[in-house]
Amino acid sequence: MFPPGSLLMTAVVLLLGTAALAQTPDAKRWRRIERTVDLSAGTGEPIQRLRVAPGVVTTVLLDSDAVLEGEPHEPLQGLFHRLDFAGKHLLLKPAVVMPASGVPPLVLRFTDEAAPRRLVLELSTEASVVDAVVEVRRRPATVEQLEAELVALRERNAVLEARLASARRTVPQQGLVGAILSDAIASSGVVVHWLEDKASETGLKVHRLRSYRSGAWMAFAVRLENPRSEAPWQPGIARLIHLDPSGHPTGETLEVPLLMQEPRLLPGQSAAAVIEWSAPVSPPPAYALELWDTGRRRGARWARLTP
Repeated sequence: MFPPGSLLMTAVVLLLGTAALAQTPDAKRWRRIERTVDLSAGTGEPIQRLRVAPGVVTTVLLDSDAVLEGEPHEPLQGLFHRLDFAGKHLLLKPAVVMPASGVPPLVLRFTDEAAPRRLVLELSTEASVVDAVVEVRRRPATVEQLEAELVALRERNAVLEARLASARRTVPQQGLVGAILSDAIASSGVVVHWLEDKASETGLKVHRLRSYRSGAWMAFAVRLENPRSEAPWQPGIARLIHLDPSGHPTGETLEVPLLMQEPRLLPGQSAAAVIEWSAPVSPPPAYALELWDTGRRRGARWARLTP
């Protein structure tokens, strides 16, 4: 396991030999195991179970320098005769059997830039086996592991996007109350237009788009349908891309919450969705409109709308 004649091997032998002299007769009943642990960079933060026993020295050898995060916890100090860590070497000599619960893990943080950056050691005692020497080596992640980690990150991001969309989404007052309190109804009333422009759809069907105008307030309302073959659809945001008279983007983009009474659309379900924003009264604005779910993967887009 170690290069013959190496200083590391000599140090380990001396440490183990010295500790063996101090071991109690009870320490002889454990079978000592030497093993190597390969840590992959693509499997998240590694957690390793470290089997220790009273009166038996356990040595953990790392492939690069690390530091012990935090000071040793007070519960650990009462469990060990020795708990020493320096650079690439961790030495433990328990005084008692590890309790089944309540033992805090040892967290090692590597000081180089390689991954994984941390190693969590969970301490336990088995009936007959103890880890005498454990060599820890880190390995580059495979393509499959990185792809799996990317999928997991995207799923976590989608959850965060949903939480962000909920935080942005205002809860409108029911009926005319909200419109009156916000001055959304002008003295001239509300102007409604049905829009026949076709949308490009991505995993979502749209029906009956119409626009509302009252004073400086504008709104789009559309009937959305989630196809039966698709997964549940959760409303995210709407993007309004301002267009110049020739139909080119002006560089001004507005993102607003996409509001629905339902928290999400199940397969085969349909519901009304509304967006609202403040817009200049004249000249009449033109927009490209995008409606997206929380992951911005499924939605609909209109290339040009003139409310």
